[in-house]
Amino acid sequence: MDTQTENKSGSPVRGIKDKYLDQLHSDFQLLSEVVLTQMIKAAELLQDNRNPEILELLKRNEKVINSLDLTIREKVINAIMLFTPRASDLRRLMSYHDMTISIERVGDLIENISLSLKEIDFLIPGFEDYRKPLDKMFTQTDKMLRKAVFAYSGLSHEMAYDTILMDDKVDKLERKIERKLAEDFSNKVLDKQTLVNIMNLNSISYYLERIGDKAVDIAESAVYLIEGKDIRHDKIVKVNNPTDDK
Repeated sequence: MDTQTENKSGSPVRGIKDKYLDQLHSDFQLLSEVVLTQMIKAAELLQDNRNPEILELLKRNEKVINSLDLTIREKVINAIMLFTPRASDLRRLMSYHDMTISIERVGDLIENISLSLKEIDFLIPGFEDYRKPLDKMFTQTDKMLRKAVFAYSGLSHEMAYDTILMDDKVDKLERKIERKLAEDFSNKVLDKQTLVNIMNLNSISYYLERIGDKAVDIAESAVYLIEGKDIRHDKIVKVNNPTDDK
């Protein structure tokens, strides 16, 4: 009799908890999709950096990101208070919390990129050549971000580790742009707009490098969820592959 009562009362609680966690996952998926869309739209500004439709969409989506960030973090706290989750569920909730912080920060960085791009005049001699290296950085950081999010959604530790190993390439691209700016414009008399261009190009490459770092944070949270290991301070060694440098 007691067992039957326990089963009857326990089943609805488990059902409510599962539905709650499913909704939390849906919110996180939506947040991820919006941020990934932001990456694509920000990259499009490289070709038309004052496109009013893209700038307005980025602005609207940033409000959605901020709203979802607050919603998810509140739901995580409520879930811990309401359901007294077991270890696996608690790990899942904490990973949601950590990754939401990282993804919201990515949204902020994309907003900074769009504002910086808006200030650049690519028609000034010497700046057209910077579209291509910036596009490479966008492509690489977008790949990292997608791999990290999919690693979490698909519970793939392989994709998570792949994301972490891609970070060096983004760092190298940032340093390459920084060196190119120094080489192209040192020992020259610079007008105001040229200085604005240089400062914003340097900032954009830095913001993209930071997005790569946040993708790594998300990947590390995915590993924590999947394997139960905190690898934030571990050094991951890349296995040499002849195709890596091609």
